[in-house]
Amino acid sequence: MQLTYRGQSYETLDTSVDAIATGETATFLGLSYARKQFTVTQRQQPADLTYRGVRYTR
Repeated sequence: MQLTYRGQSYETLDTSVDAIATGETATFLGLSYARKQFTVTQRQQPADLTYRGVRYTR
């Protein structure tokens, strides 16, 4: 996905989020809803980073 922040373009990877129904119900502000368990896949961080125009590595 191509994004822009303050005129600088950068590329980001889409992370997947899996929602698994737990079979539980909860109530919030008088309304019932089904609860879900979310799992987010970890993504690999780049080795070379840039902060305020200065490049550095982890």
